[in-house]
Amino acid sequence: MSSSTSSRPGSGIAEPLRLHERLFFRHFFDGLAIGGALAEWALVCWLFGPPPRPLHLCGPVALAVANRLAARPLEHERATGALAGAAGHVTLALAFGALVGVAVLGVLATTWGLGALLGGFTAQAGIRAALATEEHFGPSFRLFGCAALGAVGAAVSYGYVWGYRRLVVTRAVVPLPHLPPALAGLRVIHVSDLHLGPLAERAALREAFDRVVALDPDVVCVTGDVVDSPAADLDSWMPELARLTARHGVFAILGNHDLRVGADRVAEALGRWTGWRVLRDEIATVEVGGARLHLIGLEDRPRSQAADGLPALLARVPAGEAAILLAHRPTVFPDAAAAGVSLTLAGHTHGGQIAVPGVPWINVARLLVTQFDAGFFERDGARLHVNRGLGTSGQRVRVGAPREITVLTLVAAAARAA
Repeated sequence: MSSSTSSRPGSGIAEPLRLHERLFFRHFFDGLAIGGALAEWALVCWLFGPPPRPLHLCGPVALAVANRLAARPLEHERATGALAGAAGHVTLALAFGALVGVAVLGVLATTWGLGALLGGFTAQAGIRAALATEEHFGPSFRLFGCAALGAVGAAVSYGYVWGYRRLVVTRAVVPLPHLPPALAGLRVIHVSDLHLGPLAERAALREAFDRVVALDPDVVCVTGDVVDSPAADLDSWMPELARLTARHGVFAILGNHDLRVGADRVAEALGRWTGWRVLRDEIATVEVGGARLHLIGLEDRPRSQAADGLPALLARVPAGEAAILLAHRPTVFPDAAAAGVSLTLAGHTHGGQIAVPGVPWINVARLLVTQFDAGFFERDGARLHVNRGLGTSGQRVRVGAPREITVLTLVAAAARAA
């Protein structure tokens, strides 16, 4: 393999979103602690009735303090304190589960109320009489609500105990224009979002890397968020990444979490501990028997400027040669497709990390972040693959959005069409 590199332009990443993201990350656990406490208290009141008035102030405050104390160990690589370890995870899991439960209960209540108002339930046997004799949110709604909360509790419990470790391998044959015959059948393995740090589990990371290596990859592409937070002990985690190897190399870009940690710091640590090639507005060329494939590594930028560095990079790709774009945020895809990029690999979304089991397109990422939440997308003949990642962010939980390794077998576009 030989590789060539374009010069990397200056940082040029605007500060406004950096400040916004710093504020979000800095107060994430504050928000989880307070929001979780209010949700827990709301559920207690709904399930058991309003408590004495003085408790309406003391109860939420006590829960918020407990939640925040439980979160503190997760801000350090080596957890200490009374709520460190399992006790802290359980406390925060209850807070997070309460938030999800309140959200589901709110959706159910809205749907139930609208159905009752519009007469949507009257066609179902037995419901009309019930609505005529009881208030809209009486015993029937409470029964449905309790069943929904039970399902939420079971799903969230699964997500914390087993779901975050579930790992699937997705395989696809991908046509790539201008792919030389010598590179037909090249196996590109796409992984993303490792999120090394206090929330990561070493055994789960090793399991994933062992699976990747066993797939005998020609090239591995890592699309950002290698490190989760400044609390990560890079000297401890980075040697683990040396386990991930490929015949023609491992190529990585950085994500928004890496920028929070410090892009230069993460890139230097990767260079010191691994054989990975970090692409920061750079192009690497994989060459096999004189046939070339260009990997375009786009530096992460704020969402509104995500594709700003793309035109200059594409100008450095020789005309008529095959190329793959590595971008952390999938929102770059429309610009990449319009610019003629045939295949874009991205991460960032985790597939929502929380999705309705069996209905993966109903997930947090699609509702709040982007329509390009997970899997394959096509526009004007261009393709995007969004990997769900190997790690977690915020909480060590996954529901309906398992970790993912994607095996892309490249073929010439004409061969795929045939």
